[in-house]
Amino acid sequence: MMSRYGLTNFDEHPVHQITEAFGAVTATDKHWNDGHYICLCDTEGKVQMIGLVRLYTNNDVIDGFVCIRHEGKQHNIRLSRRLRSDINTNGIGPLRIDIVEPMETVRLVLEENEYGIECDLVCRSTAVPYEDQPTYTRQGGRFVASRAVYEVVGTVEGTVTVGGQTYTATPDKWFFFRNHSWGSMPGRGGPREHGAPSQHRQERTQALRQWVLFRMPDHGGFYQTMDRNDGERLQQEGAILFEDSQVGVTEIEHDLEFYADGPKRVKSGSFALTDENGTKREYEFEDLGWVYCQGGGYFGGFNDGLGQGVWRGEYHVEGEVWDASHPQKIVEEDGTEREFDHAWAESFTLLRSGGDVGLAHLEAVVFE
Repeated sequence: MMSRYGLTNFDEHPVHQITEAFGAVTATDKHWNDGHYICLCDTEGKVQMIGLVRLYTNNDVIDGFVCIRHEGKQHNIRLSRRLRSDINTNGIGPLRIDIVEPMETVRLVLEENEYGIECDLVCRSTAVPYEDQPTYTRQGGRFVASRAVYEVVGTVEGTVTVGGQTYTATPDKWFFFRNHSWGSMPGRGGPREHGAPSQHRQERTQALRQWVLFRMPDHGGFYQTMDRNDGERLQQEGAILFEDSQVGVTEIEHDLEFYADGPKRVKSGSFALTDENGTKREYEFEDLGWVYCQGGGYFGGFNDGLGQGVWRGEYHVEGEVWDASHPQKIVEEDGTEREFDHAWAESFTLLRSGGDVGLAHLEAVVFE
């Protein structure tokens, strides 16, 4: 259905917040975006993958990606199209994310395509969402970013095809970690042009940032920290997530080991979370593999170097396969060796606690 003023199927629901249809937003910023980010893996370490679909309402663009790590290689597909050619479909070409039951079940689908990776995965929540406090960022009085987000964990059923092999996901061995975020985020929607450079240049802090979302058989959890090299903790929050409740985390301890030939990539370690009731839970983890979101368009990762949310025509698709077996470098299909100029990667880890086995999506980013 085409609409003059942004009418969508969502407008049938009596949940409007502004005097506009859901096809419009109050913000005029081209960086305004809204989308789902889904990570998943299995306890045997066969597959680690990330899928995303995101809308850029003011750019009339929707784009997304799937990145799959398999046998040391990362398979990437990136897609983009005009948003308002079909605003009611949360997808691009063969890729879509279906909201089957809000806050309970979503479905990640990548149909047959020229890059040889496919999936049809149903993700069912097993714990309440963790809702972050919305953030607003200004530099010297200038607004630069806003973000609202919640995180969810659970089990996975379905199939994944990669490298000529098809794997069946079962809820006893395959878990997902996802978030849904929206706001105005620099780095998405195209470069920021014409504005004056900031007068408030911040010195880079030598620190370790952790962002961890995990699932165990009887609970899930989330925590994030930012620790300076001198030991000062700049940020801390977290919670233990149960089926119908959550309890806040008051103390976070961790001990990480990094690869000797890739000191930006975590190899193993442990963490302990003490909740507000005084219960301390201890976990050990080991690396299963990592995925570079640059393969999905982060950090200017599209072929044109402009990143996510940029107009690339009515429909666009691209991709490649990297050798990502080294903990810090990749080798492209033409044999070119690269090392990204940032430390970001999404690590997937096998988690153990008190005889139970789980999985974690663990970001451990070293800022030097």
